Amino acid sequence: MSNEKRIRWGILGTGWMARHFASGLQFLPEAKLLAVGSRSLGRAQEFARQFNLPFAHGDHAALANNSEVDVVYIATPNNKHKEDCFLCLNAGKAILCEKPFAINATESREIIALARQKGLFCMEAMWMRFMPLGQKVKELVEQGTIGDICMMSADFGYPVEFSPENRFFNPQLGGGALLDRGVYGLSLAFQLLGAPSGIASQASIGKSGVDEQMATILSYPQGALALLSASMRTYASNEAVIIGSKGKIRIHAPFYCPQKLSVTEFPKAGLSLTEAGSPKEKLRAAIKEIPVLRNISSNLGLCKHMVQPFKGNGYNYEAAEVMRCLRSGEVESRIMPLDETLRIMESMDSIRRQCGLKYPQE
Repeated sequence: MSNEKRIRWGILGTGWMARHFASGLQFLPEAKLLAVGSRSLGRAQEFARQFNLPFAHGDHAALANNSEVDVVYIATPNNKHKEDCFLCLNAGKAILCEKPFAINATESREIIALARQKGLFCMEAMWMRFMPLGQKVKELVEQGTIGDICMMSADFGYPVEFSPENRFFNPQLGGGALLDRGVYGLSLAFQLLGAPSGIASQASIGKSGVDEQMATILSYPQGALALLSASMRTYASNEAVIIGSKGKIRIHAPFYCPQKLSVTEFPKAGLSLTEAGSPKEKLRAAIKEIPVLRNISSNLGLCKHMVQPFKGNGYNYEAAEVMRCLRSGEVESRIMPLDETLRIMESMDSIRRQCGLKYPQE
């Protein structure tokens, strides 16, 4: 694919996510949104009018087979992801599939196998990873800024009014807090710590039959722990904190589309009286031996704030990565590799087993 050629996009779905992604593409001059597909021709036509698209398909297969489209963003309900991924891949289209990648690891494995068999680009749309400060967190950890990670926490919670028609509460559609919200904390933990060696989970299963709240502890061979939670019943801090042996990183709310970080360096051990050389050093060491001051000093550290508002609406960053990969001939992204997507899905399967949550189609 020529570096000069504009990448031509199609979108499956006309809901909230589809509209936000379409808006994000408008911030990328090298992207051209051409087509939308829906099971309702009326909804597709309304979407096409809103975004001035030449093609509005009232059938998913028609979009998948549109020869003008290079890559399809799949924004359909969770339970349709596998079906729509298969449809597009079998039509020769590269795909960006909204998270969660599928209902479970089995479906994810089948999508990945087909994409690799066809030699087509495929990626999970975990937009958090592609934002500038999302990348900065990983860079800071890899540089050893906070030392070895000891603990991390991430919670994601906003109340959702109950309605049996709402996809969040519909087991048939793969609803629940884990797949739509808990996946963010899991993805961050995998990005920074890798796959866990142990998982312990609890969930509150509501009258809807899905997990309306969940909490998970991930454990790692090196001793690190990750505490993750998600809720559809109440507000959470919606922050993430990564605590290392030398400092900590706080990703301010909302951590899944970060615009502000705080990086705190823990204080180093002070000089002892015997090690102090100059009178000034001796005085400083003596002051630090005063119990009250020593306790205060141990809780203080150098804190640095990083603020970086993202361009566009944030969805443009993951789209830019897709287009970079397509131009360079890469069929997977190094930032969100398919093997990691699969391991995250396997972890969510394990969490649901522990919580007694099984979807009707499983």
